[in-house]
Amino acid sequence: MRKGYLYAVLSAVLFGSCGIIVKITFSEGMDSISILALQYMVAIPVMFFTISVVDKNILKINRQELYHTAVLGILGDTLMTVFYYKAFNYLDVSMVTILLYTYPIMVFFYSSLVEKNSFGSKKIFAVVMAFIGCFLTLGLVNKLASFSVKGCVFGILSAVFYAFMNIYSEKKMKSLNSLTVNFYSIVFSFLSLIVFISPAALFQREFSIKLVICIIILAVFCGIIPLTLLYAAIKDIGALKVSIIGNLEIPTAMLLSFFVLGESVTLLQVFGAAVVIYAVYYIRKVD
Repeated sequence: MRKGYLYAVLSAVLFGSCGIIVKITFSEGMDSISILALQYMVAIPVMFFTISVVDKNILKINRQELYHTAVLGILGDTLMTVFYYKAFNYLDVSMVTILLYTYPIMVFFYSSLVEKNSFGSKKIFAVVMAFIGCFLTLGLVNKLASFSVKGCVFGILSAVFYAFMNIYSEKKMKSLNSLTVNFYSIVFSFLSLIVFISPAALFQREFSIKLVICIIILAVFCGIIPLTLLYAAIKDIGALKVSIIGNLEIPTAMLLSFFVLGESVTLLQVFGAAVVIYAVYYIRKVD
């Protein structure tokens, strides 16, 4: 199996835990921008130390590459994550997750209409199957009547900018190390955030042990590792396949909700999870 498929799977599984951690962090009185800023304040020094140990030469990039990482960080990473976190204020984890994972369809239509790439019936089938599986897994059949319009708008916007991250990194950053891409995009994302909130203001509150642990988890296991793996996977197998494999976040979130939060799981949701997993397996067979 090509490394790109493995990276995409691991990235999706780690991202699957994000919603639960964000919900816990909200319960500690944090807002989305503050969470993200603190997350980056942990992630940046950790990544800089890691790169310094692994290979400090990968920090050297030219002016054009610096520009592309700035665009990815400010327009992609920042806006995607802020809208994603904000959506959790209005919707439950399952609804936000399904809205975010409409992004494979956006990637597909971009590739078809803008890039003029032709796709066979097998790839179209994989996209549709993955989306239907997500819908069933999250048990949304009976939830569509009650939702927050504002939350849905935030969720869709997060999907738009997530699709942008996938497409832009595939088109502009294939020559860059994935760790380099992630580091510089996070730095620029953090710089854009401090326009809205000063770092000093973040520390004018008490930090519980639970909050500190959540921020560290978000920084490392929901930020540094999965995004680095995501960029590496896109570089290897392309944005469309990565976006379909990314739907593995759905059954991951379902299982975590069941075991961690004690939420019930129906047979229909289990069937939906099986459909998602099969769609991910199926896309590996499509050239």
